[in-house]
Amino acid sequence: MIIKINGRNIDFFTGVSIQLKLDSIASVFQFKARFNPENDDHKEIFKPLQFHKVEIFNNDKVLIFTGTILNHSFESNSGTNLVAVSGYSLSGILEDCTIPVSHYPLQSDGRSLKDIAQRLCGLFSIGLVIDSSVANDVNRSYKKTTASPTDTIKGYLAKLTSQRNILLSHDAKGRVVMFKPNDQSKPKYFFNKDNTLSMSSSYNGQSLHSEINVVRQPSSDNAGVSTVDKTVNPLIAKYRPTTKVLSSGEDTDTKKAADNELASELEAIQVKVELSYLLEDIMPGDIVNIHNHEIYSFAYSRYMVKDVSFSYDEKSDKTSLSLVLPETYTGKTPRNILFYYESHKRHN
Repeated sequence: MIIKINGRNIDFFTGVSIQLKLDSIASVFQFKARFNPENDDHKEIFKPLQFHKVEIFNNDKVLIFTGTILNHSFESNSGTNLVAVSGYSLSGILEDCTIPVSHYPLQSDGRSLKDIAQRLCGLFSIGLVIDSSVANDVNRSYKKTTASPTDTIKGYLAKLTSQRNILLSHDAKGRVVMFKPNDQSKPKYFFNKDNTLSMSSSYNGQSLHSEINVVRQPSSDNAGVSTVDKTVNPLIAKYRPTTKVLSSGEDTDTKKAADNELASELEAIQVKVELSYLLEDIMPGDIVNIHNHEIYSFAYSRYMVKDVSFSYDEKSDKTSLSLVLPETYTGKTPRNILFYYESHKRHN
């Protein structure tokens, strides 16, 4: 692994931890590095509150992270002086900042999601990538949309993208990305009890509903257009309905909003995988296959990588994966991952 601060290689570092996230505009990192207070280069690159740029490359010299240093923690003792450094992706600044007063008004009339996002990201020199999978949706114009003075830029953009079932994410260069993951791609890896350090699964039934209704008041321009839509979760065996209100967007956005609510709920089903080595070519958004009866995975089930964490020091290497159903990010109806056990039971 290679770490650069403001383009300069860091010669000695340890305690590295990188968490790459799919459903977020920022991943996070931390590491410890040797700090010589008499070295002018060290005094410059480890100067606090400068928000220096960090680039992290894997062992094949492929860029996997571009970010900003947020935090420094210095220590003095009888041993070697190390500074603890941590931060997030370049695009993380949008999580912390609101729209500057100098760039009001907060209301946008007749502007598309792409136009709004480009303007707001551009205030902080953050790039924007629009994937072809959402090109039509991001180019549709809003009649009117308004941010709150206290909305973070990320929070405001997230409201707009969720209405259209668009995933708001980021890439290795620290740019904001709008896209829909490819849930039909070929599985990159297969994991089971024998080739992992540990596996676990969790099902939070309280967060899940059998049907989700989305309603909104009709606008004067779209009289007669349906303002109620419903989506159903076939994994839920008991009648557990819920209703959500669409507070902004077009009348025809109710179906996408319903699909997005279902997708959001599906995060209640997760699988964790621990590996005793660095699997550096796996990334958020990749598809993997899971099979392990002990975590109630009787069928060979497809999951999408939500988060990837790499950690290593002089003692050990480890990769941790957080997996969710692919439908968590597509808005599609989830497959019944429990079907094999039920079928087996009926035939015995």
